[in-house]
Amino acid sequence: MYNEIQTYKQMGYTIRSCARAIDYDRKTVRKYWNMAQDEYVRYMAGCRERTKILDAYRGEITVLLEMYPNITAAIVNDRLMANHENFKPSYRSVRAYVTALREELGMPTYSKIRQYSEVAELPLGFQAQADMGQKVMPDPFGKNVRIYIFAMVMSHSRKKFVYFQDHPFSAKEFIEAHDLAFRCYGGRTQEIVYDQDRVVAVSENAGDLIFTDTFDAYRKYAGFSVRLCRGFDPESKGKIESTVKYVKGNFLACRTYCGISALNSEAMAWLDRTANAKIHETTKMIPNVVFAEEIRHLKPVPTLSKPIAPKTAIVRKTNVVHYKQNRYEVPKGTYFPGREASISVDMGNGTVSFCDKETGEFLAKHTIESNAVGKLVRLPKNVCRNGNDKLDELKIKVLEAFPEMVSYIEKLIVKYPRYTSEQLRIILKCTEQYSESALSNALEYCASKDLISANDFRDTLEFFRADEQKIIPKPVLLPEKYQMVQAAVRSLDSYIPTAMGGDSI
Repeated sequence: MYNEIQTYKQMGYTIRSCARAIDYDRKTVRKYWNMAQDEYVRYMAGCRERTKILDAYRGEITVLLEMYPNITAAIVNDRLMANHENFKPSYRSVRAYVTALREELGMPTYSKIRQYSEVAELPLGFQAQADMGQKVMPDPFGKNVRIYIFAMVMSHSRKKFVYFQDHPFSAKEFIEAHDLAFRCYGGRTQEIVYDQDRVVAVSENAGDLIFTDTFDAYRKYAGFSVRLCRGFDPESKGKIESTVKYVKGNFLACRTYCGISALNSEAMAWLDRTANAKIHETTKMIPNVVFAEEIRHLKPVPTLSKPIAPKTAIVRKTNVVHYKQNRYEVPKGTYFPGREASISVDMGNGTVSFCDKETGEFLAKHTIESNAVGKLVRLPKNVCRNGNDKLDELKIKVLEAFPEMVSYIEKLIVKYPRYTSEQLRIILKCTEQYSESALSNALEYCASKDLISANDFRDTLEFFRADEQKIIPKPVLLPEKYQMVQAAVRSLDSYIPTAMGGDSI
């Protein structure tokens, strides 16, 4: 760099034109423009001996590298920040320093090398591999659009299929993509290899695979077996991984997104023209040519005209069912442990219905909230709920005991919606303790004074009872043989000596 700058200076270039010609910053060119050769040599020697801000921590970093050869710069940075309260160097400085120190000390990081073995070619029509991916593409307006990819490849012939969506694949759409692939291939293989995706499987369960309800129903319906890859092990399905990478790097690269339908049409043409028509790098065969023989070994698969088992969801203890990230209310009292509801969707009317999975009993019907997330969709107010049965029984008992209270009870329910049961219990107790006439008088008084409360009604009854004429009890008479007896009466003077401390007379 120094020699280039000096060469252009001798050719008569200015600092500005020199910086433009060699594509260096003007400040850098100005720094070395008038620097003599011996001065430059001294400057470079000083740079080699220049102290760095992290040299103060060199010993500590070296100890960490010796104890933990594979320690990362991020961990080193965290340890230094923990051990030194006023640690100021940035993470980028630590990373550069650790990298240089490793080279100086000859302590490179070691990564475990995994040994692979080549998989033998599988029989014709035995296996296919399927996977999903994502790719961001620009649209004509300069905005980025995320595209979601479904891909399938035949393990023997390497014939590929690809399908795109502009939103993530749901379980139903994942099945529909399978149906399109099977129709394109003209049949299915005996086995399909999948990753542990949430639309496919819930858990490996030590070999007793647990699939999602929708996918499990389709798997049994279509008749193929599933081979599930181990977690975080994409190498076990390398054929489909290479296919997805090929689709991203060849078909989707340098392409403008002009709509999902156009993209799928262009993809089918690309498959016939390039992906399945060129010689495969591994097999050295053309996939379309090999597939002409493999198609004879594929199994027929029914289309999706046969209904798939409906999607189900558990009834939560709050008497709601989760669907499409929203909560839909079902009648109170529907919940019991383990109860599930089957979900049926009417896209024409935009409604979703919930029925008991075992008995088919209808539970509720709601309008689908397609533009909301996390919303609670309640039942209409006029829908009778099972939770009101006890309240209705209590109301019937009160009216059977005192039918005149119909209007008064309705006002109580409106005024005390949360305490209706407590209010009715107070009134029911009053009907057991007071006569019908007392109840009528109290009701008339409360209605005239607009006292809408069971406590006021009870207090009114007690007030009216206190105003009633009290019954005077008859005097108790002594038996006749004691009526003539008269007790002796002493004079008060006889008690004076006792009060004065003397003896009584």
